[in-house]
Amino acid sequence: MLTTLSTSSLPVDQFRSDLHAVCGSFQVEPAASRDHLRGAVAHEARGGFEFAHVAKDAQSIRRDRSNIARDGAEHFFLIVQEEGRALMSQRESVSMLRPGDLVLIDSAEPSEFTFFGSYSRQLSVHLPRMELQKRFGDALRGGLFMPRSDHTTLAIIAVLAKAFQPNNNPTQSSYLGEAMYGLLGSMLFANGTPARCIDADVGNARLLERAVAYIDANHTDCELTIQRMAVDLKASSRQLQRAFTSLDITPTEYLLQKRLASACEALKQQRMTENKTFISTIAYSVGFNDLSYFNRLFRATFNCTPSQYKDVNADPGPGCLPM
Repeated sequence: MLTTLSTSSLPVDQFRSDLHAVCGSFQVEPAASRDHLRGAVAHEARGGFEFAHVAKDAQSIRRDRSNIARDGAEHFFLIVQEEGRALMSQRESVSMLRPGDLVLIDSAEPSEFTFFGSYSRQLSVHLPRMELQKRFGDALRGGLFMPRSDHTTLAIIAVLAKAFQPNNNPTQSSYLGEAMYGLLGSMLFANGTPARCIDADVGNARLLERAVAYIDANHTDCELTIQRMAVDLKASSRQLQRAFTSLDITPTEYLLQKRLASACEALKQQRMTENKTFISTIAYSVGFNDLSYFNRLFRATFNCTPSQYKDVNADPGPGCLPM
């Protein structure tokens, strides 16, 4: 990791406002419809570069045409994945970012980052659009992905590490800037083809994006199975298993997490409204058709029963929800 960042529980609206102030207008979708997230947004200048630190356990962050119209889109963002994972998409490029990977994002084009509700942290280098266009012209493009194993990626990380060292003087910062632009040119003109901007595992990344959206939309269906989902997505069960390996879980585990997250939301809503809905009704409404299995799984996940969870007076905290 190049940097560290302290986080706290923030209202989603505050996180969105902080992100807007540093990076521009984005839409933030919290995990499991929560109104708070664990996160932080910070800005600093070092070694001649402008940096943004962004951490969150949101479901996704996206920037569409309406967001772009709200600000000047004067920068490209060179993003270093510092912690966690993120599924990035811009134009025709879809990549799963792991710690140490890089991606170049055009703030003037729609983009989306999906975090699946897990904690993820990025370091963003804000690069002036006019300077990049002057240097690289038509070769400049967003969605350019570079894995951490690439030698150019390693060199860029080394330049950034140097920028974060204390006591950089203006002359050194100037040379660091030139080194960064030279390495970006190496990325953009690699092999004379845009194929480098697409992750080699783009098929799995796109299938994962579709599968996650499918489960999010259908997880409350008691009849939903991974086999049925595979048929509906025109994929094999084996392909689905491979796609979910980038999240370090199986499709079945993700499905159960979504059902448990929905159950937690229903239990909290019941507590706030003093509704007398039976636990069994909640279990069935979120996709479980076996009450005893639901109770065992809930206890194993949260170390309490659904009734105990319902009766607490405060949220259990960001580390308690499976999503």
